[in-house]
Amino acid sequence: MAGATIWSLLEPSALLDPHPIYREWYGRSPVLWSPEIEAWLITGYEEAFTALRDAERFCQDWRRVGVDTPASLLSLQTLDPPEHTRIRHLMLEGFKAADLEALEHSIRAALDESLAEVEGADDFDFVTKIAEPLTLHAVTRLLGVPHVAPDWFVPRSHTIVDGMDSSLRPECYEPGVQARAELSALVGEWFDAPLPEGFTAHVVRRAKEAGVERDVLHNSLRVVLQAGFQTASRFLTAGLYALLRIPPELRRPVDNDLAVNELVRFASPVHVESRACVEDTVLGGQQIRKGQIVSMFLGAANRDPRAFDAPDAARWDRTPNRHLGFGRGPHACLGAQVATVIARIVFGTLGHRYPNARLVAEPHPRPNVTEHGMFELHVAL
Repeated sequence: MAGATIWSLLEPSALLDPHPIYREWYGRSPVLWSPEIEAWLITGYEEAFTALRDAERFCQDWRRVGVDTPASLLSLQTLDPPEHTRIRHLMLEGFKAADLEALEHSIRAALDESLAEVEGADDFDFVTKIAEPLTLHAVTRLLGVPHVAPDWFVPRSHTIVDGMDSSLRPECYEPGVQARAELSALVGEWFDAPLPEGFTAHVVRRAKEAGVERDVLHNSLRVVLQAGFQTASRFLTAGLYALLRIPPELRRPVDNDLAVNELVRFASPVHVESRACVEDTVLGGQQIRKGQIVSMFLGAANRDPRAFDAPDAARWDRTPNRHLGFGRGPHACLGAQVATVIARIVFGTLGHRYPNARLVAEPHPRPNVTEHGMFELHVAL
């Protein structure tokens, strides 16, 4: 593949802004073969949308193309319908059992407390002072489980995300497996603990009646805890970075769902979703063979000029906005509503209280292509 290769995305400049590379690939073909990782790189919106929605031709459960999957990895995230449908419906029941109004009040109180601690500082690290602790607080409150120590949880969660890039960094695979096992042990303690009525108590009680195996429920709760934390906390950081690069006089508070969804389109941290092709098919004019991998670059698709007017501009009243930041199809993000609430509270509060907030230094990006993140983001209020 001439020009930028998949390895180019690990360059620090690309981790902060991969769109020049995405545009080069898209210019050659919205569906482009990468011999480096033997996968199709999907940068076009319609092509990505199709593969995400079509679970018959493009699977998340790789056993359907003959790949062995350990039982510890069978979850909401890795199963396809009809098995996936049962666990998804049970998890949706869990969201209904959670007190989302109380959760919103709790998030606001936790944010006020965190901001009070940093308000007088010349600058502070938004990642470790706001984004990560606030999101961990929100996710554990949503699940109705005991507080999890950030110093223990956060490094393991980041290690799991590193493992998602194992096709580019093979050395990250085994540590990711070990980190999952350690989080699984934590989740296992919830099954026998007396939990307050809410998300986890409800799904544990209802699992057998809903036809969901205990191991699948266990793995799925681990996924909701870890993925919910990572996606939301990394979005807070990526979103704030994008907002603070806009001159103060041109900014506006991102304090409603319409604006939050535009920020998701413009600056979502989730850049890659991969599937395996179940049968020979055609996508974007390319012949995809059974067993081949298709990697949807959601960050690229969300700026496809065929799908969005002025795709490289943040238009806070953009509607309709059919972005792919929360995925599509059977595996669309279950927690999109909660992630939107967290973002609306944080960005709205910061925008109204601190309209002149600024970046103190360029951030230090994490070497993740699948899900972009930052080690630190220093901000002055």
